[in-house]
Amino acid sequence: MAEFCYLTDAQLHSEVMRCEFCEDKPCRDACPSHCSPADFIMAIRQGRPSDFGRAATGILRQNPLGQTCGAVCPDTLCMDACTRKTFDHPIEIPKIQATILKKAREFKTIALGESVTPNGKRVAVVGAGPAGLAATAI
Repeated sequence: MAEFCYLTDAQLHSEVMRCEFCEDKPCRDACPSHCSPADFIMAIRQGRPSDFGRAATGILRQNPLGQTCGAVCPDTLCMDACTRKTFDHPIEIPKIQATILKKAREFKTIALGESVTPNGKRVAVVGAGPAGLAATAI
């Protein structure tokens, strides 16, 4: 993934501190995968490696393609719903999401996936779009 989708540590800190952690979480409601940006942003507020692991786990629980979506999401629905846009400008939620997952992998605070024991059954996934890729990730 291109580096332009990731934030520097200073940019990440600045964006995280701008989050209002809204009670009604309009960013979550606007997200097609119903991921909660307010929750993963608040999870990393202290900046500890374990915080990034916890936030990354939350993202991937909702969206197994979380890092890719953060890097190349074609919509900015979460940012359009961000209440900060009435103050100055919306929080860079997709970039925060991509950066959290990148840092969690760098810190080795998130498992890259568990191996499974083959059971002899086979399935076919037709298509290589987001739904097909997500189905293979589960």
